[in-house]
Amino acid sequence: MRFIHGIITQLILSLFIISIALSSVNAAEIDDSTVFVEAFNAFQQKDYLLTIEKCDQLNQVFPDSPLRDVTLLLIARASLKSGDNERAAKSITLFTSEFPESSLRTSVEDELRTLATRHQKGEILAPNKTLQAAAGKVRSDTVDRERALALKLEMQRVARIKAEQERLARIKLEEERREKERLLAEKLAKANIKAAIALTLHDDAGPVPVGSNGVLPVEISNTGKTSEEFMLTVTAAKEYNSILVRANKPAENVSRITLAAGETFKGSIVVKMPAEMVDGHRSIVAISAVSATFSDVNFQKETTVVSSAPLVRAVAKLVKQKVAPGEKLRYRVTVLNAGSLSAQNLTIRLKLPPEVDFQGAPDGSYTQETDGTLIFKIDQVDTGKLAEVNLDVKIRENSTAGQELRGRVEVVNGTLQIKDSFTASASVVALAQ
Repeated sequence: MRFIHGIITQLILSLFIISIALSSVNAAEIDDSTVFVEAFNAFQQKDYLLTIEKCDQLNQVFPDSPLRDVTLLLIARASLKSGDNERAAKSITLFTSEFPESSLRTSVEDELRTLATRHQKGEILAPNKTLQAAAGKVRSDTVDRERALALKLEMQRVARIKAEQERLARIKLEEERREKERLLAEKLAKANIKAAIALTLHDDAGPVPVGSNGVLPVEISNTGKTSEEFMLTVTAAKEYNSILVRANKPAENVSRITLAAGETFKGSIVVKMPAEMVDGHRSIVAISAVSATFSDVNFQKETTVVSSAPLVRAVAKLVKQKVAPGEKLRYRVTVLNAGSLSAQNLTIRLKLPPEVDFQGAPDGSYTQETDGTLIFKIDQVDTGKLAEVNLDVKIRENSTAGQELRGRVEVVNGTLQIKDSFTASASVVALAQ
């Protein structure tokens, strides 16, 4: 098994080195945004080794790409999925150190945070051999699954026997307890209050889109023998504006209910997902029911609410890294969406370098402000897709050799009222040929 694994590892490494070499030779023909979209789509298809290969290619050929933050995060997630815990820890540590202020830090999974902490403590992180084997072994998977299934079934059988024994033991103990406490039942009023709270988020509901409401169905049942009153509290981050409403009265905020014996309250927790939340942001929402008679009798359930949002990145640059004074060429702005929600109603505000004169926009209409800022509109960029805006420009004749040309692009999401700014990739003025 180790021999096969070694051969597969060598093969993957060789292919990776060859691909990097070819990428270096043809760097002028490769676009960083296109490579990232390929990596992103490979991750969506659970092809984690290809994801890592594409991300490494991007970092090798475009070390200064504005996509480096999401690339490091994607490498960490793909490494974790493919069993390379050491690589996952190093990548998420590098992401954290290079981008300490990134809003994407709130979307990092707990597993990655744990691995990073262990790595920083100097612990050697063993690889997940099962996940690594899954990338290279196919023929042995069937046997492994059958053995795992047999073991699982045996463990389940033993667990059922043990659970049944424990259940019978609990029943016996409960019968003994009830007999002993029968005469004291009147003094134990709290024992009559038995509430069950069911808080569910339907599997088909999925993440909550930013700027919209998410609905979490809630059921509170009084399984006691007498009527009981409960005070209800919803706990969530302030920006969610969470409220509890009745199922048949969605406009009525509920904070106190009285339930007869056997009665069930059906309602929903309504949370408004803030527009500024990043894609994959996780937050805990909890509900508690406290007995109005005994304040120390309380029940609580919680769930995790996940946001769905666009994750827009813009790459702006001249099509050549080295340009000459007086040269006419193309300036390209690529807008891509690495989030789980379509980005809509986008306004692109582009500020060209002072040494670059705007000649026209072959792709469509635009407006130009008095300070030279160019404004373009993009209706929609779906998740995992990109849109391009091409400009015809000319390098000024008086540009100095060695001078760096770097513009700036701003993307405004008109639907969510969110603005992101990005520094364009640099080109350098070379001596005229």
